[in-house]
Amino acid sequence: MKAIRPGIKLIRTLVRDRIYYPGRLVVDTATMVARCGVLLLLYSYVFRLNGGTISNTTFTIAAWSMFFYFSFSILRLRDLSQAIMRDVQSGNVEVLLNKPMSYLAYRMWWQLGAGLYQFGLISVLGALVLAFSIGLPATMSAAVFLPTMIAVVGLGILLSLSLYAVVGLLAFWVEDITPIYWIVDKAVMLLGGSYLPVALFPAFMYKIALWSPFGASQFITHTVYPTWAGEWPLKLGIQAMWVVLCAGLATLLFLSAKQKVSVNGG
Repeated sequence: MKAIRPGIKLIRTLVRDRIYYPGRLVVDTATMVARCGVLLLLYSYVFRLNGGTISNTTFTIAAWSMFFYFSFSILRLRDLSQAIMRDVQSGNVEVLLNKPMSYLAYRMWWQLGAGLYQFGLISVLGALVLAFSIGLPATMSAAVFLPTMIAVVGLGILLSLSLYAVVGLLAFWVEDITPIYWIVDKAVMLLGGSYLPVALFPAFMYKIALWSPFGASQFITHTVYPTWAGEWPLKLGIQAMWVVLCAGLATLLFLSAKQKVSVNGG
């Protein structure tokens, strides 16, 4: 609990800051409307051309799946990589390493807190708009939906932070991690179901999305499909497995990076 309390205080401070200075909220709302809103309008037209169903998937299910992706992306957990790289390039990491809180934990808590207010507000408002405009999939009324939704979001946050932490920590050895970040981020976007709903994936692509950490970090997009009721134990297990592996790798890289800073910095 002692290790968690500073993180909770940091999140509270960042949330209050976002409330008093809503500039990021305005930007994220505009981005959500521009990307997700326009995309849903396009897909609604495509589904109408195909009689309302594509690959046994209705527009309502596809729309909620894509909405969940864009909603989760408002947390901007991907920015963790760039934040770590900037700290390394500027030398600020040497100062932060001497703080009472672990540098890696500090950066993760900070990244979560920086996007939490916008995520909560935009997700609720967006969900209400979507519910009134196109309705709710039957799967969202199932008893298993809400608890598994909370679990998959929690594990998705942990996995995303661990995955992008691994990329960011490579900055201790690679001066510019941008190419690596770009590859990982595009893999998450492609396999997470951003611009193409998961249900419309070809079989080989779905398997990659299912078993890779890139697709697993976005399992929130799978929760609205009829198969979720039978698949959630497997998918939560896959997420948990990747959290352990990626968090373990991030920890090893961080310990090695601390040693590198100590040796080079004296």
